[in-house]
Amino acid sequence: MTATTAALFAATMICGCSNPQKAGVKALEEGNYEEAQVQFEKLTEEDGKDAAEGWRGLGMARYEAEDYQGALDAFGQAVENGISPTVQMYNLMAVCAMQTEQYGPALEYIRSGLALADSASADEQPSDGLIQEMRFNEIICCERKADWESAKQKVTEYLEAYPDDEAAQREAEFLATR
Repeated sequence: MTATTAALFAATMICGCSNPQKAGVKALEEGNYEEAQVQFEKLTEEDGKDAAEGWRGLGMARYEAEDYQGALDAFGQAVENGISPTVQMYNLMAVCAMQTEQYGPALEYIRSGLALADSASADEQPSDGLIQEMRFNEIICCERKADWESAKQKVTEYLEAYPDDEAAQREAEFLATR
């Protein structure tokens, strides 16, 4: 299970969980993504917060099973059913969109997540590693959209913050040819 999924997981465990939710979380922790999906799908049939939590859990299970379009759809349903996206959730949505070559929406998720991180209180700040990942993925999305000027600007800003990142240094070299 990825660190981002584990963070979302923790948020799920804090709420008053119903039995399918507990079973889904347990299956997800054990790496049994099919069973997790079955349990979370049960929750999606409920009303209110349970349905929203079911959709979020289903998104996490599908993400871990590498069903990125299914995960993205489930996260979208979670939001429609009342889940407030977190920085971690925006990141997962961005990764899903990137995996399905939807770079425009991925860029929107990244920027929404970064904006949310900027406004988060000190105790709600996401990890530096998550922010770094999102900022790097922002460069990749700009690049994939052939928005060379934005990609160049973002890689310059990124390298100011993370000067030792060799992958970003290679991206900067590549972008210098554009």
